[in-house]
Amino acid sequence: MTQIRLGVAQPRTWYGTDERRNLDEAVSLIRQAGATGCDLLLFPENFPGPYRERGRFDSIGPLSSAAKENKVAVVAGTSEETEPGSNRFHIIAAVIGADGTVKGRYHRTHPAGPYIYPNGDLWDFHYKEADEFPVFDMGWGKLAMLVCSEVFVPEIARILALKGAEVCLMHAGLLIDELGYTDNWRTLVRARAIENLMYTATTVHLFPEEFGRKYRQAELRLPPTGSHLTAGIAMIASPERVLCESHEPGILSAVLDIDRIRWLRETDEELIVPAPYRTIPGVLKWRRPELYGALTAQPAATAARREP
Repeated sequence: MTQIRLGVAQPRTWYGTDERRNLDEAVSLIRQAGATGCDLLLFPENFPGPYRERGRFDSIGPLSSAAKENKVAVVAGTSEETEPGSNRFHIIAAVIGADGTVKGRYHRTHPAGPYIYPNGDLWDFHYKEADEFPVFDMGWGKLAMLVCSEVFVPEIARILALKGAEVCLMHAGLLIDELGYTDNWRTLVRARAIENLMYTATTVHLFPEEFGRKYRQAELRLPPTGSHLTAGIAMIASPERVLCESHEPGILSAVLDIDRIRWLRETDEELIVPAPYRTIPGVLKWRRPELYGALTAQPAATAARREP
């Protein structure tokens, strides 16, 4: 039986001149994950950083050392310049093995830049989109990532599933609850799990409550979180149910049965009452790619204008 424990970290995030403090927080969370038996730990988008064009620092080196010391694989967020001196940056989800080796990186692909990243309180750089969808063999199974609002683009998760991904981590950025996106976000994270027969998970940065007030265009009365931080959206889902979720800071974890995913993908649906599954199995085998040409025939009037 192939099972792993996945942890999703929902940290208090520092920004501006204090952003290097996130690295210490990330190392502390890796230690906690190791102490509680997590095999894999997910951080939010771009956590622990860096988030800005200036004041760059290395986060991957210290995270790799912590992962090796605590025997926990890590998916961390950072940004990297597309090439030296370009002043354009990729949003990165870096995969670090439990032995401390960097197994690879996913570079955010959607939407085309610059999107929301320049001149923000947290982010401040010129984002450039990438064009590849890597899947990583972790030994226990196949892992893939997408970043934040890419959860609204179903083609990404489907491509990753067709490339063999059994777990797809969908870490998010900021103020999901305060913007009013939480219900749709939870629905889409679950939908990606159901339609692709994979495990999915999401998590988000937490900030002091005043951080969110800067973005308000009207007086809103939001329920207190109890932590004096913005609200979280941590969730882990299987194709059959939500395994766990939390709005509070800390590490949320659940056991993932990888063999169950493989069985659901291989099994054909039958009319059995009660059914031995809580979702329709085998749906990836239903695909008829010869019918899907319209997916790549985007009308010129709606095509996004891409920067040179």
